[in-house]
Amino acid sequence: MRPALRQFWLRLSAWTPIALLAVAAAFSWWVAQVVMRAEQPPAVAAARSSLPDYLLHGFSAARYDDHGVLRAVLQGAQMVHLPATDTFDISAPQLRVVNPQGVVVTASALRGLSNKDGSNVQLLGDAVVQRSAAGQAPIVVRSGFLNVFPNQQIVQSNRPTVVTQGATRFAGDSLDFDGIAGTAAMHGRVRAVIAPGAQTASRP
Repeated sequence: MRPALRQFWLRLSAWTPIALLAVAAAFSWWVAQVVMRAEQPPAVAAARSSLPDYLLHGFSAARYDDHGVLRAVLQGAQMVHLPATDTFDISAPQLRVVNPQGVVVTASALRGLSNKDGSNVQLLGDAVVQRSAAGQAPIVVRSGFLNVFPNQQIVQSNRPTVVTQGATRFAGDSLDFDGIAGTAAMHGRVRAVIAPGAQTASRP
């Protein structure tokens, strides 16, 4: 056997016991983890699965259409991902959506819950949604809870809500708002203050 080859085999033989010990240790650790998971009470396993798996501070996420035009931006102070429901818990969310017709809808709140693709954002605490379109006074929606569907620019609420446009003001027990058409359907006990000469698309 050549000296170089003989030296290689001697080195390999010296490292073989160490490698085998490392493999045995890794296998033992894996078996211990499997046993621990099997013996873990269901309540503990459920509680662990509800814990966040990552969080972001001062984040900003954007969505573009097929032509590369910016259509939506979602940002906040902090975003936590909850793997059990595949949702995002957002602190101080701010959402801005622009549709192809140039209508801009912005939204903010103390807290927000979003599904994984951002097609549904629930705003909680001091929730405000504003619709701005050329040639029209902005429409502002305020409530303790607003359920926003950014792609369709639809806002819903099952809680007391106030809608204002200029000096015109509507208040109701619940709301269905179409941001594209600029129409608001209010339900329950509806109260209104309509400015003289104002034209509004809101309806009870």
